Parts: sequence; C-alpha cells; structure tokens
Amino acid sequence: MPKTNTNSQSPWHDKRIFILVGVFTAIRLIVSPLFGLGVDEAHYVLYAKYLDFSYLDHPPLTGWLHAPFFYLLGANEFLARLPAILLFAAASCFVYLFMLRITNSANYSLIAVLSVNCSFLLNALGIMLLPDSILLFLIFPLIFLTERIVRAKKTADFILLGLLLGLMGLAKYTSILLVPPLILFFLLKKRFDIIFSPYLFLAALIALIVVSPVLYWNIIHDFSSFRYQGSHVFGTLAAGAGKFLESTAAQFGAYSPFLFLVAFYGFFKVWRSGHDYLRLAVLFGGTIMLFFLVTSFAERTLPHWPGVFYLLFIPIGTYQLLIARSRWKKNYLYFSIGFSLILTLFAYTELACKMLPFPDYKSPFRDIYGFPAVMKQADEILKKNKTAAPQAIAVTNWTMGSRAMYYSLPYQNEVFVIDDRPDQFDVWQQKPPLGYDLLFLRTHFHDLEIDKYVNCSSIAGAGKTDIVLNGAKVDTVEFVFCRNYKGIKR
Repeated sequence: MPKTNTNSQSPWHDKRIFILVGVFTAIRLIVSPLFGLGVDEAHYVLYAKYLDFSYLDHPPLTGWLHAPFFYLLGANEFLARLPAILLFAAASCFVYLFMLRITNSANYSLIAVLSVNCSFLLNALGIMLLPDSILLFLIFPLIFLTERIVRAKKTADFILLGLLLGLMGLAKYTSILLVPPLILFFLLKKRFDIIFSPYLFLAALIALIVVSPVLYWNIIHDFSSFRYQGSHVFGTLAAGAGKFLESTAAQFGAYSPFLFLVAFYGFFKVWRSGHDYLRLAVLFGGTIMLFFLVTSFAERTLPHWPGVFYLLFIPIGTYQLLIARSRWKKNYLYFSIGFSLILTLFAYTELACKMLPFPDYKSPFRDIYGFPAVMKQADEILKKNKTAAPQAIAVTNWTMGSRAMYYSLPYQNEVFVIDDRPDQFDVWQQKPPLGYDLLFLRTHFHDLEIDKYVNCSSIAGAGKTDIVLNGAKVDTVEFVFCRNYKGIKR
C-alpha cells in the first residue's frame, strides 16, 4: 500500500476521514435512543441532577458535561449519550492525526481509525458517557501538547498543559498516573530546562486550581472519595492470580480478542522507539496498563479502566502489521478488522432491534430493558395507595437505584437505596426515610425477602410484573409495600 505524503498539505485534506468517522457516528446516533440506560450511565446523568463540586465515586466532569443537556434539553437516552458520541467522534479524528504524524500516510491512518472503531469496548465508551470516555478524548491533546513543548517551549503551551491536566483530574482519579510518564519523557529527552522551568511549576499550579473543586469536596466530606477509590482499586491487597486472569480475560473479550492481540503487538514493537509520539504513547499507555495489571492481583480490573492503552495501541499495532513483511501478519490484521467490524455492526443491530430469543432470565438486555415500564407502574401503585404518610420507592441495591432514580424523574417520586454499602446515595440521601411508606422493588435477580430485611409496621404485596422480550422473561419485579419504615434489621 503506497504512502501518501502529507507534509505540504493540511492533515484534513483527505475527506475520507470525515466520511469514516461520520458513518460510525451516524450509527451511534441512530442506535442511542433505542435501548435503556445502563447502571453507570444512569448514575452519571444523576450527577447532573445533583450538581456538586465532586462525588464519592468519581470527580465531577462527567456530571458537568451532562448538565447543559439535562437542564436545557431534558433527560432521555439520546441526550444522555450524545456527549459520549461527540467525544468519540473527536477522539477518532485525533487518532487519525496522531497516526498521520507517525506514518505520513493517509491510507494507513484511515485503517488505524477503522480498527479503533471496530473494538467492542471502545464502541461502548463511544456511546455511553463514562469518565473513561473523557480520557479517551483528552489523551491525544496531551501527547500533541507535550511534543510541542519539547519542540518549541512556548509559555502558552505550559498554560494549556496545566488546563489539560486539570481537566483530566476532573474526569478520573487515575489520570494522576499520567504525570510521572510526562516527567519521565522530559528526562529521556534531557530537557532539564523544562523540568526546572518556572513555567512547568505554573502548569502544576493551574492544574491544582482546576482540580480544586475535587479537593474542596473531599475536605468537607472527610476525604471519603479518596478513601473510597483507594479501597476500590486496591481491594484487600491480598495478591490473587485468579483476579489477574479474570481481569485479563475480560479485556481480551471486551476489546475484541483479535484487536487485543493487535494492541499488545503494537506496544512491544515500538516500546523502544525514539519517535516522540510513539515514546509518549508507550509511556502513557504503558503506565496505565502496568498499574491496572498490578492492582488486578488485588481487585478485579474492569475492562474499561485501561481503555487509554487500547485506544493508543490498537492503531499503532494496526500500522505495524500493515508494514510487516510477512503476508500472514497483514492477513491476520484484515481478518481481525473484518471479524470485529461484523460483530460490532451485529451488536448495534441487536441493540436496536432485539431480535435474538433468549431463555427466561438469560437475556443480555436485563440491565437496559424494562425500567421505564417498571417505574411507570410503581408510580401508578403509589397514587392508588396514597396515605397520610410520605411515600417513596425503595430498592436494596445501588445498581437498581441509579435506574430507578433516573426513570422516576418524570414522576418526581423519591427513590431510596436501602443498604449498608457506603456509596454516592448516602451523600444524596443523608437522612433515612423513617416513617415513610416505602414501595420496594424486588426482582428475580435481587430477591431479598423484604420482611426479613427491614422493620415496618406492616408489609404487603402490591403487585407483580414480568418484563417480557420476544416471548421470554427478562426479569420479574414484585412490588412490596413497607408501611411506616423503621430501619434495616440488624
């Protein structure tokens, strides 16, 4: 495949990149309103409803991005997903620019962008707004800016660096992992003038100011977010190979098994490269991956946490396979892209149309189907059984809590998460609903016996409904009234 020289032309002169990104973006826009919000998605939209300086489980930027859509346009699945779709479209363009500066070939760079858009989990982060979705967008500006500082060392770039690092800190706590490799890059370049420059200290000060809302929130909340994240990532600190293998296997499947191998092939092919962009990718992506590989011995790593590594090295691995002399390596790449693309398009089609039949309670749509109908029925039950006591909906698990609260927004019903687990709901609901008449949702998958779990003056069933899709039960929800709630039984 011949290279296209782009040195004397705008990087955007080849309009195929806009067609490629536009097609994938259009698919995501079309599919986005056709399935319900997942656990994390609903939770982060609630960040916008309860705007704050920060939150127990994450810094605030995800909620701040949701806020303009939430308050100006309302709440629905399309609006909840629009920020992620736009961010990933921009990130795909950054991948193209990144690879173009490495390969000097529009053809190679386009194939690299295609590879990224065929990865299963990167597609998920491109349609569902998680803190990681924001980091995927910001990692390339960080690389571009760092390289430019080494090359030109302009004051304005140090200011931008501080703002960029601050935004990353507002998005996700693990963005702090990007600071050591940034300093290491300057050391490897022997740019001590940058390391000891007052402008670098200015950048650090700006970053600190930008993340100050997170620091302020933690100060007034007894540093609960820092403690929560520490225990969440490091677990019990008891090493276990099982958790490591589970974490690795999850990433192997989540990013597409064949593209998973492409990413690691790319990493090991360029890890000694002297090219500034490749060296920065190795330092940033390698640090993220190493951190989560080590901590996975203590606590299972969720597949999306090291997403930055795969966003950087799937395209790099793609290029390395394209220029390989072995025909089988190129064929492997084409097969990997084709296989992943077919499954990706199939997944989008299934999300939109839900055609495949599944046995009762085995549907993969369990978390994203049926909640609007359930909350509508809960509202009808509350209205039919109104008493002098205040009423609310109750769930016993935070994962149900996020969807229950989100899909109760049109009805303005209070929703309480009744459990002993410290989480964000404790911040939003600081007082227990003592004296309330609570309508508990008891599901097939969360079938806690309410009368054995909570103290009430009386407990009675208030109805039952099956969530059915293609003639099979996705879930079953039982509505249970707890009159005059008195607390959890100990």
